[in-house]
Amino acid sequence: MKKIVGLFCLLFAVFSWVDRSLALDALEVRVLRPEARSSFQPLAEGKVLVSVQNKDGEHVTGLQKEDFLIRQGIKTAKILSVEEVREQRDVGLNLVLVVDNSYSMKERKAVEPLLAALSSFLALVRPIDNVHVVTFVDPGTKQPRVSTKTFQGNDVSALNQFLRDSFFPKTTDGTYLYDAMQKGLEIIRQMPAESQKFMLVFSDGEDINSRVKAEDVGLAAKGLTNFSAYAVDYMDKPGVDTFLSSFVQGNNGMIRKAKSADDFLPIFSKLSTTIFHRYLVTYRFLAPPTGTLFPVPSSVNIEEVTIVDSSPLLNHVYFDTGKSRIPDRYVSLSGPQESGAFSEEKLTGTMEKYHHVLNVIGKRLLANPEARITLVGCNSNTGVERGKIALSKSRAEAVSAYLQSVWGIDSSRMEIKARNLPAVPSTSRVPEGIVENQRVEILSNHPAVLDTIKSTYVQEQADTKEIRISSSLQIETEIVRWQFRLLGGDKVLAVREGVGTPPVELVFSLEGLDSRNLAALGQLSADLEVKDKDGNEFGVSTYPIAINVIRREERIAQKTGNKVVEKYGLILFDFDRTELKDRNQVVVNRVLTRVAELNKSVAMNIVGHTDTIGKEKYNVELSERRAKAVYDIIHQAGAVPAAEINNVGNGPNNPPYDNSLPEGRSLNRTVIITLLYTE
Repeated sequence: MKKIVGLFCLLFAVFSWVDRSLALDALEVRVLRPEARSSFQPLAEGKVLVSVQNKDGEHVTGLQKEDFLIRQGIKTAKILSVEEVREQRDVGLNLVLVVDNSYSMKERKAVEPLLAALSSFLALVRPIDNVHVVTFVDPGTKQPRVSTKTFQGNDVSALNQFLRDSFFPKTTDGTYLYDAMQKGLEIIRQMPAESQKFMLVFSDGEDINSRVKAEDVGLAAKGLTNFSAYAVDYMDKPGVDTFLSSFVQGNNGMIRKAKSADDFLPIFSKLSTTIFHRYLVTYRFLAPPTGTLFPVPSSVNIEEVTIVDSSPLLNHVYFDTGKSRIPDRYVSLSGPQESGAFSEEKLTGTMEKYHHVLNVIGKRLLANPEARITLVGCNSNTGVERGKIALSKSRAEAVSAYLQSVWGIDSSRMEIKARNLPAVPSTSRVPEGIVENQRVEILSNHPAVLDTIKSTYVQEQADTKEIRISSSLQIETEIVRWQFRLLGGDKVLAVREGVGTPPVELVFSLEGLDSRNLAALGQLSADLEVKDKDGNEFGVSTYPIAINVIRREERIAQKTGNKVVEKYGLILFDFDRTELKDRNQVVVNRVLTRVAELNKSVAMNIVGHTDTIGKEKYNVELSERRAKAVYDIIHQAGAVPAAEINNVGNGPNNPPYDNSLPEGRSLNRTVIITLLYTE
């Protein structure tokens, strides 16, 4: 049991550490200048001190907000201000001075100039600074061997006195540079990791007496953070010392060559500027996105409407390329038993009626025994169908065979003809037009056979076809991914997603949702999820969009009247034609008669449509001409006040039928007249 508890505690400690490590990603401060090097020291939340040097280790001046980048993990901070500060009152400076006090300095008469330069440098030290001085001592024979001495303080006079005492009354006989630098690095490693740390090394001769090796010094500095090293080389040889140069360049600093003691003061003055001059940068991490979503409309009303639907009978049966078999999308009955129960009045919707076209014609031929039909088989006269009159005849015979076997229509009442292209063909310049010419046209000497298909039914209709979602987002950094969802209750109805900034408004169509299914959802809503480049995720939802269902019984009980929509689809126009032929004139006359029968206020919509073949602009104009031809006849009759008639041409836009099928394109070459009134 103890082992299990111990294991649990260990796992808890590990996961807690991981949690903290993720939450406490290291702060990254970068200067966006070519070849600039920087070190920094965090202050309070949102503040950092930054030292910036160029490739030569000199302080870079004149930096602005746009020159800094601060990140933590994947989060980016907004730079609020950048201020150059000679002294930072609240933060002490961590400095280690390594000073060569060997005999050669006295020989070269350089002690007093060095002490004067160091005194000028140390004049900037304040009570809050943390300064260590490391100098040499000859170790003698005592054990353990000690070759350095140190002094810590922030009193300028005490620091200067320690330095002077290192030279007087006696300098060292040996040069212990590596030992002193190693000692200085030990001191620096004890300083807080987040603080800025500086080492300044002065040497006038190569190391010949240290036990520590040059490579040991380099290893001692490895892994130090926020550390910069500087050096003044006063060695009596041309060029800078290779070791010192490599050391400072590997630790964000610079080296200066003093050719004479007169160079000390300007060099240390320059170094004081670099070390003591920093930037106070204030920042804050960018806030995650926030915002709201607004739906329009705020509710959806679904009401039961009486539909009186007079659909055109499209007297074409379309065939697959090279085939004479009637396609499966046409509803075929098994025989007389099923055909006896068939009723066209029970069909709803123009497309459903069309796919029963052979059954409608069969029923009407039974009801009108004197009626005869002509079946004209056609082909596209292109590709595999070019010149295939036999194929055209086979198609007509397939239709005749169905009417004989299922509906018992005597073959003597059906004349079969065959030709290549139809008498009025669709264009052969596009695949859609070619397929439309692969058909059987059904003609009749009796008006009842090809009359419109009328039915009356109750349908649930929504008062809107789309939901518009407007978003208002407040963002401080770039959005990298977004996703909108339309929800019906807990069910996802539609998803839209993308990269970059999400659209201000998005439209979800409801036309693909059956009104009955829509009513069953109870309510709609939408939500938005975004993720910014800092990894912040934000989600927001709309308030519920109520779905109100208005039943006919409720309207009757409230005596508010039942809405009725009567739709009259004109017999189809020929391809690229606007003329109202005899059958269309019959339909228009029926509409006028119906308006007179109603003897009440009626609103009328006349909407022209086209297929998608051809250019949109031309098709819109074509549909407008078709609608105008109908409008002129109705307006001249005076049955409906002009103010109550809406006349528009939609062209290929908002098609009532599926343009991917030849029958859909043919049915779209129409004008639909809609009467709206209340019982």
